Amino acid sequence: MKRIAILGRGAHTLPTYRVLLNDLAAHYSITLYSEVAMTPEWLLLEHNYAIKSIPKGKYPRRLRDLLLLLLILRDHLKNPFVLLHAHSTYPTGFIAILLKKIFKIPVVVALDAAEGSAFPEIDFGDLLSKRRAKLNQWVINQASFVTALTNFHRDQVYTNLKITKNINVIPRGVDPAKFSIVNTQKENDSITILSVSYLSPVKDPETLIRTFFLIQQSINCKLIHIGHDYMNHAIQQLVKEMGIEDKVFFMGHLAYEEIPEYYKKADLFLLTSVYESQALVVAEALAAGIPVAGTHVGLMADLSEKCCITVPPGNYKALAESVLALLSDKERMSALQENGYNWSRQNNLDTCVATLRNIYDHLIVIKQ
Repeated sequence: MKRIAILGRGAHTLPTYRVLLNDLAAHYSITLYSEVAMTPEWLLLEHNYAIKSIPKGKYPRRLRDLLLLLLILRDHLKNPFVLLHAHSTYPTGFIAILLKKIFKIPVVVALDAAEGSAFPEIDFGDLLSKRRAKLNQWVINQASFVTALTNFHRDQVYTNLKITKNINVIPRGVDPAKFSIVNTQKENDSITILSVSYLSPVKDPETLIRTFFLIQQSINCKLIHIGHDYMNHAIQQLVKEMGIEDKVFFMGHLAYEEIPEYYKKADLFLLTSVYESQALVVAEALAAGIPVAGTHVGLMADLSEKCCITVPPGNYKALAESVLALLSDKERMSALQENGYNWSRQNNLDTCVATLRNIYDHLIVIKQ
């Protein structure tokens, strides 16, 4: 089997990315290289590919990058790779391009973070650093093939980094078999609103809670949130101050296999992020046939009005009004559900795997 190196820890630790790699591993001999030492818990995650990482320890950034470069270089000299696929631009994309220049190996760079964005108010985004912005430009321009997850993501990179190189949009799809269509709630039943995201400023959970606060004033509903808390219980405190503890349920981090059951019970999916390159949870909600509402970012921006409803980030009043209007318009809600479900089938996991295989094989043939 042809040997391919995947660069970036996130390609293994993100559940949906790991599923994608497992499918690709049926067609290629894949080795994943991590820029940080893998913990025992990460190594126990189910995978059908080899994993290698730099030694455990605290290293200066440049030494860490050098260790990763040398690790891949050593393996390539022993048994050459035919292609490198980097998870984002730095450090993995940067290292992949260096190896491309030395060995003439084709490199795919997957943009799936905030490579073309900056949000100084929450200290988020690559463009907060001019040096990082220039590095991102260089990596993208030197890559053999570049992908982004959404048109929203690609267009930000085009505009903010002044990139003219073609960037191909390949949404990361989900496995339809893991999700079941939910039944629309009967009139007068309590509405279950689901949100899946970690609690962090970039996900803007304050807007989520303020939106829900306005919604629950008009209808009988509850909010279920799933995800890690990186804000030291600040959002739980906000819920307490608003007096809605009996309507908001924080489930914390759950195993990926447990989450589909929550989609089945939900009547509406709500996501209020400041930024998303895609937000795979939106694709999951669409696959489950749930109406989606949220902020105009990532996949929601791409599919706004056709498959979901969106408002500008932070505008919780407009979002609450839009949600209430949607819940009272069964015909529109049904149309969004059907369109979203169809999109999820057309852009599922198998489609993503097939697209990447075509890209890999095309680049490998060109190299040969």
